[in-house]
Amino acid sequence: MSNPTGDEQAAYGSSLTKVEPHGTESIPTSERHGHPRQQFTLWFAANMVLAVMVSGFFSASFNLTVIEGLTAVAFGSLLGAIVMGVLAGIGAKLGVPQQVQGRAPMGYYGNYLPIALLTIVSAMGWTAVNTVFAVLALQTLVDIPFWTGAIVIYAIQAIFAVWGHNLIHMINKVASVVLAILFAFITFLSLQQVDFGIELNRDATIFQGGIGSWLTFAGFFFAYVMTWTPFASDFSRYLPKNISHAKVATYTAGGSFVSLMWLGGIGVLVSSFAGELGAVEALSALTGDWAPLAMITVVLSTLPVSAMNLYGGALSLLTIGVPVSRAVGVAVTAVLSLGIALLMQGDPYGSFYDFLNLLAYLVVPFSTVLLLDYFSRSRYLGERGTTELFDKSRRVEWGFFAWIFGCAFSSLFWNTSIWVGPFAEPLAAWGDLAYVTGVVAATIAYFVMRLLPPLSKDATGELTETEATSLRSVTRR
Repeated sequence: MSNPTGDEQAAYGSSLTKVEPHGTESIPTSERHGHPRQQFTLWFAANMVLAVMVSGFFSASFNLTVIEGLTAVAFGSLLGAIVMGVLAGIGAKLGVPQQVQGRAPMGYYGNYLPIALLTIVSAMGWTAVNTVFAVLALQTLVDIPFWTGAIVIYAIQAIFAVWGHNLIHMINKVASVVLAILFAFITFLSLQQVDFGIELNRDATIFQGGIGSWLTFAGFFFAYVMTWTPFASDFSRYLPKNISHAKVATYTAGGSFVSLMWLGGIGVLVSSFAGELGAVEALSALTGDWAPLAMITVVLSTLPVSAMNLYGGALSLLTIGVPVSRAVGVAVTAVLSLGIALLMQGDPYGSFYDFLNLLAYLVVPFSTVLLLDYFSRSRYLGERGTTELFDKSRRVEWGFFAWIFGCAFSSLFWNTSIWVGPFAEPLAAWGDLAYVTGVVAATIAYFVMRLLPPLSKDATGELTETEATSLRSVTRR
């Protein structure tokens, strides 16, 4: 796709009646619009879903008290939300999706593997997880086959995603108000089930209390947010370039944290009861006679978040060179995700936990490398920081190997049904250390490899004297 020039008149602007015309190219100046506060409602609505409450349900399984569970949710959510906010701010500066930004440290083709493994799989997987919960909720209201409900919900989500950026922002703005009201009512009903004097669960199935359980449960919410980070810039790239990075980061982090703390906290408060049931069954029991309203809330909450995932999945397909339009990319992502939903319908609860864990282990080193590269190198390149993202001569760069190293080293600490690292069980008392080791390993590898010559010729192009001096001064730090 060609890059429109900044001198052109806006063909899309803030219109809600036009289908978004842009794909993965840099958004031209003429199309830049919006206010950072839109990021708050976007990410607030995106996280007002049953999956977040389900995450809180695991608190009892970790043998945590109510206070321990709530503080773990707060710590993990806040840490992840801050990372999310900083990445979203980069989107406004560079004007490209998060997926494309990976080309800076990874190289044009080196970026293919992480995008294929992380963003495409994430988009399909998260849409499937949320849609499964939505269909199960829908089935409590109407007697329909699972596949019928899934197709209807996927069709609606896909239409929103195809229409694009402006409509998704508008839907999430409306959803923020509607879902806040509905979940406030669900919160009131759910709190009637809370027993603050309940004893610790001595038969906890995951960990037996202590700092290890607290850190692992906090890491669970950190992981939840981090699986969103490969899409952080997808909905901030239209903001004016001169917008404050801090404002974008604050609104993004704020919207994410408030919704995560709200629903995750409710999940913790009722975890001793709800954790014994499936997600939809638990919510139905918690809301009693008002269960139909709760089920409608679950279905409605799925639409905006899944539209965002399908949108991000389409951009990911374009990023790795799949020769389709953005609209076709949405359709492809939706169809593949539907297949996953049909497979996971029998065990959404267990599948959810395993899926979240494995994905986050790979995402954390990836986002680490992106942040390191932007703040230590590419932001000092000015316009060339965006231009190099479309330079195919930068085939593979050292950041790709830093990500591989970060993932490989952290795998020694993984604890999943697929793979248990050799250090996972001996260090279990300290919780899940895979995220921390992934960040540390990727950081060390990145800066060590930065000392080596670029793998591609003229990786930074012909720099001006000011750009070259700025970049040299940063490199020497």
